[in-house]
Amino acid sequence: MMRKNCFFAIIGLLFCFQVQAQQRGTYTLLQAGGLFGVATSSDQSPMHGYQFQFAFGRNFYDNVYLGLGIGTDVYRGRTTLADGTRSTRRVNTLPIFADFRLPFAQLSPLGSFGMMANAGYAPSIGNDYFKGFLGKVGVTYAHLLVEGSDLLFSAGYGFQQFDSSFSGNTFSQHNVFLTVGLFVH
Repeated sequence: MMRKNCFFAIIGLLFCFQVQAQQRGTYTLLQAGGLFGVATSSDQSPMHGYQFQFAFGRNFYDNVYLGLGIGTDVYRGRTTLADGTRSTRRVNTLPIFADFRLPFAQLSPLGSFGMMANAGYAPSIGNDYFKGFLGKVGVTYAHLLVEGSDLLFSAGYGFQQFDSSFSGNTFSQHNVFLTVGLFVH
């Protein structure tokens, strides 16, 4: 009888460890930051602006984060009209993107470096939002606030295509971005 109880106890412990090993956490990211235009394919000067992003996803293999996000990017720039007057142009996008994050260096018990990448598409919504593909790559620094929550700083390079279905104007822009946000995992 004792042998039988020990056998079931060991099997039960093995199942507990198996379940624990297969748990994958989720993450949520909320961040805001600046967009600084570097180059553009149009005859106008590059636009600068700001962005807000929300992403959620899963933690795979305890160190690879993959998720889905939505954001709003607002660009503003000065332009010269055909009659020679100066005007401010505003371009909005509402990107939906895949979010990839990989921490790669633990600097201290509180801080770590990582890399990030986003790829997605911004659909056209009425007259206000331009459509187009986007891509971003960058580095991140995460500073632990409390267990499971980090203050996240990101910097990198981005590409955004703009296509207005109403004006027929298609162009693209290269950006440098800086963001700060809350990463809960």
